[in-house]
Amino acid sequence: MKRFAELTDEARAAFHTKDWPKLAQLMDENFELRRSIYTDDCLGPGNLKMVQLARQFGSAVKLPGSGGAVVGLCMDPDRLVEMKRAFQEAGCVFCLIVPHRPSKSVESSK
Repeated sequence: MKRFAELTDEARAAFHTKDWPKLAQLMDENFELRRSIYTDDCLGPGNLKMVQLARQFGSAVKLPGSGGAVVGLCMDPDRLVEMKRAFQEAGCVFCLIVPHRPSKSVESSK
């Protein structure tokens, strides 16, 4: 659990400094740590399929909760379009997430 907390702290710092390659590495490390603890049987074939699919397109990927979804970081916009199509063809819903810091917007409006 301590390593998960460290990864979270490091990811937050990478996010704030916009160090996307570092964030991608930490996301992958988070997934591999979870995988080593819970095993593939526990994670399930559906989750593993989504992780494998994202990685085929060079995307960093992790489970955002207890399963059923993945969060990825794809830094190549051309690959993103291909990846979206592949996820949809595999029967997955694909959502593009754009990070937003509400506290930053509030501070700017003062």
